[in-house]
Amino acid sequence: MNAAEHIVDAYFRLCRKCFTLSDLKVEQGNNRQFALLAHDLANGESFHIEVGVTHRPNWCPTVKDLESRFDKKFFGAAPQRDGASTGRTDHERKKNYFEQIEATYRQVGIDPAKVKRVWVCWLVKGCDTSAPLHRTIRSDALGREFDVEILGLRDLVLPKLQAKIGTSNYEDEVLRTLGFLKQSSDQKAATAKTTRRPSADA
Repeated sequence: MNAAEHIVDAYFRLCRKCFTLSDLKVEQGNNRQFALLAHDLANGESFHIEVGVTHRPNWCPTVKDLESRFDKKFFGAAPQRDGASTGRTDHERKKNYFEQIEATYRQVGIDPAKVKRVWVCWLVKGCDTSAPLHRTIRSDALGREFDVEILGLRDLVLPKLQAKIGTSNYEDEVLRTLGFLKQSSDQKAATAKTTRRPSADA
């Protein structure tokens, strides 16, 4: 689990009250793995979460850009490889791993028909990512439509998580670091506001 996935894992645990499972290999999935699965016991919701983050705004994707990534990560499509055609790649043979993905859901008690798919990225070009984006996406690999929730790490996940952390002293190093950064920002803003306030004698 990389740093971005660690943050998203904490967001689903602390902010959305889910139990989580990370880095689960897809059975017979040709080295595929889930970034994160999450389950909310209170309402029975299950989530398959994937994370693709670059913090440079000019490299951030549009919703259209994300569709091929959804097809690979959520729906089992084999990506096209660069170079000369050999006729032996999964893409050329139209290999698909959706059945293996659904079988792996079942192994951990998740009903494939009810799983909710979530993609987390830094920003989405042309969209307000301070709230979840809900899109219906057609999978070219399967010829079916699926709902996908898109979350912005910068404008939604990080602010929500930092607010939830508050001044609590977590042992988790990532949460502790986010807590320090939030308190540093809040205290500097409070100091600057006090410094700008005119005195009573002015």
